[in-house]
Amino acid sequence: MNSSHHRCFTALILCLFVTRAPGNDEATSLNLTEVGEKLEAHWSGQLESLGSQLAQQIPKPEQAKDETLNQFLISDSLDAALAKYVVLKEATPAGLARFAQQDRDQWQLVEGLLADPILMRQMLVADGAKAKSLGRNGFGPAEYGKAIQIYTDIQEASEHASSGIFQRLALAVSLEHAVPLVQANPEASVGAPATIDPVKRYLHYEKAYLDGELDSTFSQLTTWDLRMVVNGDEPDETLVWGREMLRNYRPDHIYNENFGWRYVNIVTSDVKYGSQDVKYDRPELQKYQNMLMNGGVCGRRAFFGRFILRSFGVPTTARPSRGHAALAHWTPRGWVVNLGGGWGAGWTSTLYVKDVDFLATTQARANSEAYLKVKRAQWAGDVLDEKRSYGTNEKEESGFWNGISLQVQRAIIDQSDAVTLAALGEDLGEANEPTVAEKVMASPVTDEDKKIIQNSDGSISIPAAAYSKPSGNTREVLAMKSFDGGLQIFLPRFFPQGKTIMRGGTWKGEPDALASGKRMLSGGYGKYENWGLRAAMTAPEGKTHEITLNLGDGVTMEMVYIQPGIFVMGGENETDGRFECIEIPKHEVQLTRGFYLGKYEVTQAQYETIMGFNPSKSTKDPRCPVDDVSESDAVLFCGKAAEKTGFDIRLPSEAEWEYASRAGADSKWFFGDDPSVIGEYAWFKENAGGKSHPVGQLKPNPWGLYDIYGNVTERIADKYEKNYYSRSPRVDPAGPSPGTMSHLEYVITVPKAGDYHFTARVVTSNYNQQICISTNESSSEITKEMPFTEGLWKESEPVTLTLNQGENVVRMWRNKPPQYGLAIGGFTLAPAL
Repeated sequence: MNSSHHRCFTALILCLFVTRAPGNDEATSLNLTEVGEKLEAHWSGQLESLGSQLAQQIPKPEQAKDETLNQFLISDSLDAALAKYVVLKEATPAGLARFAQQDRDQWQLVEGLLADPILMRQMLVADGAKAKSLGRNGFGPAEYGKAIQIYTDIQEASEHASSGIFQRLALAVSLEHAVPLVQANPEASVGAPATIDPVKRYLHYEKAYLDGELDSTFSQLTTWDLRMVVNGDEPDETLVWGREMLRNYRPDHIYNENFGWRYVNIVTSDVKYGSQDVKYDRPELQKYQNMLMNGGVCGRRAFFGRFILRSFGVPTTARPSRGHAALAHWTPRGWVVNLGGGWGAGWTSTLYVKDVDFLATTQARANSEAYLKVKRAQWAGDVLDEKRSYGTNEKEESGFWNGISLQVQRAIIDQSDAVTLAALGEDLGEANEPTVAEKVMASPVTDEDKKIIQNSDGSISIPAAAYSKPSGNTREVLAMKSFDGGLQIFLPRFFPQGKTIMRGGTWKGEPDALASGKRMLSGGYGKYENWGLRAAMTAPEGKTHEITLNLGDGVTMEMVYIQPGIFVMGGENETDGRFECIEIPKHEVQLTRGFYLGKYEVTQAQYETIMGFNPSKSTKDPRCPVDDVSESDAVLFCGKAAEKTGFDIRLPSEAEWEYASRAGADSKWFFGDDPSVIGEYAWFKENAGGKSHPVGQLKPNPWGLYDIYGNVTERIADKYEKNYYSRSPRVDPAGPSPGTMSHLEYVITVPKAGDYHFTARVVTSNYNQQICISTNESSSEITKEMPFTEGLWKESEPVTLTLNQGENVVRMWRNKPPQYGLAIGGFTLAPAL
């Protein structure tokens, strides 16, 4: 179009915008208005004209050989025309017209883009603007209009966005968010934005970079790389949380010298594998916070890994394989796979479907000048209506020019080998200013970092790393540099050691399996359709009568008081196995404290009221006992029920259960040694009909406990240890220890004897975390509960320690697993007033 025609066309469009009625919603619809139709015709004409001109200048296949081919690929003389043609083709004239018809500013944005060959080429090298998915129908037009609008908004919002890393970041956000990205808000969030705000996403990363919070290699990333940083569904505040959490909780993962595991190693160390706790996700937390707290199988762990990499500005993409999720991410020496098989084992969700094709483009893109030849060959194929090929592993055979692009890409990779790696190292220099992580790494560790300080107000500050035992770092205690200065320690997660015991038999069992002394090991899968629980409760002071607990929603739980007493504990079995336990020797046990036990097994109604779901696989009935309950499920039910009611609800100890089931009898069953009447008291193999039954339908035992035999087997708090009965305490046995970990010892000097308030500055990633404390030679221990801090530093509530004048030994350890990661910055002792 000559200049006079262009001026006339421009005048016409301006006139049509002026005369259009204000508030006309037609312009924003999918239908083209009069303005839109003229714009579509205008750009269709340009597309056709450019195509005809370029077709004459692109070498024919028979000519595209040797030097002729090479000269075409290395020359940038056609880049402006090729870039405009490809943008018009990918966006479609109609797609651009639908965007531009909305108002004069949007039309001028499109015209400005089409007049900027450098920007268009930069967009296309980065694989262009996003297109809306049409499901099985593929994709709609690429949204270049929206992309240039976002890009312009970013330029207006930031004085930095016009050059260097910030210009590339602005363009990456514009291309990636041209189709709005749904924001993953906490379930309980009300009024939160439905989609990511692209300008705020840009400003978030700009600020994080300027504050030194991103990885030092961030400034070297290309626009294409950056698209895989800015494309997360997390709110910007969650990205802030991710960085702060890792700085506080596991700073060692930030300054890990192995870039392949930098940041993402949090997945292997602290995001537990297994889906059993996913149901405990909390609605007030964002999904990535829940993933850190409750873990998950491969998918959630890979999702969290990609999130934490994005938080620190490291490009990453999903790299699943059949039946398994994994991730791939950028490193200064090339892309690597984490949490899954190597390259060739899977695919990606990018244009490069096969993972090896994705790897190939990353390797070729390392040589940015040479890679332009790959793109020029693709653009030539676009002019000649070839289907775009993104790799050698696609099912359809490539057209001529797309085949050339893949050959050139392979040649770049083959020629790059050691030379490219060396150049890559030079190109990927550090940022001009050291990042926060680099400053931490550079700071020296001194004796002052471990010095216990007597403060002027009488308090004593104890650095967490000032422990005298163990010596140095161990698997249970890790000292590391802190982003707050000095050192902090990290106590790793640990889980219960050993398996719990089940009691009472089931509706599948023979009478012998229901005896009071019969034990069953919680083996196999750890939960089945005939495994449930009965709740116990520590007796409140002065309470000795039956109590009915209100669980909410009209659901109650009746608790029977069991008097203290003496009985003979044990059974007959002398061997252990997958589900069997040793039950000898029989031994006398004294319980010195009364306790409460559920009148009935925990029902499905009670469980669902507390937990919010019903896992049962046997008879689905709110009156039936809940089943298919694992150890962690049972423990959590008791914990939540305790929180709801204010009473100390828990699982019974093995001694408590057997004492209550015997109800004062020393026979095999509480009713004697003859099994012929067991059907009056228990649902078992002969009368259950192959299913569980509503609780309380048969006779209770003499102490008022229903279904103490049969129906579902009941989980006990105790862990199994085959020799425990031979050394069990006679008085109030609590079962073998489920394990202890992270033993620490501090030597602390205080100016005078007395009581001191002891607090800790901590970071936790889960609820119900604690540490045990004892002082000097005391045999008693204090349990210190830790707050749930969501990855941020917080002070714990104080506990009182009684100390001697002068030197004291304070010992700490963790028990009652599961316990999750605990970061400690330091402790404070303050005289109790």
